Amino acid sequence: MADREKLGGSSFCPLCAKDNSTYMKYLALGSRIRTIREKKKLSLDQVSKKAGIAIEQLKGIESDQEQPIIATLILLSKALGVNVADIFRDRPTTSSYEVVRSEGREKIKPLMKPTRAHILDYNYELLTTPGNDKHLNAYLLDFPARQSKRPTHDITHAGEEFIHMLDGEIVAFVAGDTIALKAGDSLFFRSTEPHTFFNPYEKIARAIAVVYPF
Repeated sequence: MADREKLGGSSFCPLCAKDNSTYMKYLALGSRIRTIREKKKLSLDQVSKKAGIAIEQLKGIESDQEQPIIATLILLSKALGVNVADIFRDRPTTSSYEVVRSEGREKIKPLMKPTRAHILDYNYELLTTPGNDKHLNAYLLDFPARQSKRPTHDITHAGEEFIHMLDGEIVAFVAGDTIALKAGDSLFFRSTEPHTFFNPYEKIARAIAVVYPF
């Protein structure tokens, strides 16, 4: 399996399972993924193998019980043969430019209360609207504070990524290197390199990320 996510465990947060599940149903990402899969006449097993993720995880995503991280969405979009942005909303492009208003951004997983006892995944908002003609996707990321330890496993997938820190600090792990990032810093890397992010500090960190999934 070429583009494989190596994330250990689920990105679904047990601390806010009820609220998060409700929000995921509101966004209906899983329902859209299931609809695309069924339209393309692909089975759960076929998509699971193509994406390199467990079939139980795919079932959880399609039932809107598990939140997929960006890397998982990239793997699923490739397996389904669509642009990752198309999973969020069908919105035909009628202009050569677009404006996304701050009040209109879609936020994935509402910001959770920091805790010292658990590792919390980042939260993200779409800064670009879906469209088949786009080659990159931009996100606003929030990294919850006080993560007790770095994630156990790294992530890999096809493409390239660019991150610019807006506020706070995080630690990035890319290709075996440890990189400290603070507000104003930027990082570019090829997504095929193992990577993950970690915020052990007292303050929530915020960054803009641009992902180009080949």
